[in-house]
Amino acid sequence: MNEASAGELLAAFESDSEASIQVKNALLHGARFETWLKPLPASILRGILRRRVRSLQRRGKSVVGATECLASLAEQGEQGLLVAYVDDRERTGYLFPLYLDPHPLKVVAYMGFGPSSEGDPITGPE
Repeated sequence: MNEASAGELLAAFESDSEASIQVKNALLHGARFETWLKPLPASILRGILRRRVRSLQRRGKSVVGATECLASLAEQGEQGLLVAYVDDRERTGYLFPLYLDPHPLKVVAYMGFGPSSEGDPITGPE
């Protein structure tokens, strides 16, 4: 896989949770996205994400789907996953990291980081 298209990412979702619906809407409305093509072990990604979620919550940032995302990453163990980001901050304020099984392309975990509880937008990459 050289690069995923928006259509491929949309087709890679298998659920309709609150966070996945937001990601799909972002992709349908032309949000920017990027896929990293070097797989990383799910266990490492989970550790990084757990620390990031705690930091974001301490700063009052809105987080959607964190519990489900961390649980899904735990189920993947040491499997290599691709990381993608869907950036809908211009429209809704959310940045969505996606974790993908590359063969076949399937979204196995995802969540959204949003504005603070006071409504302040995210001003840059966390």
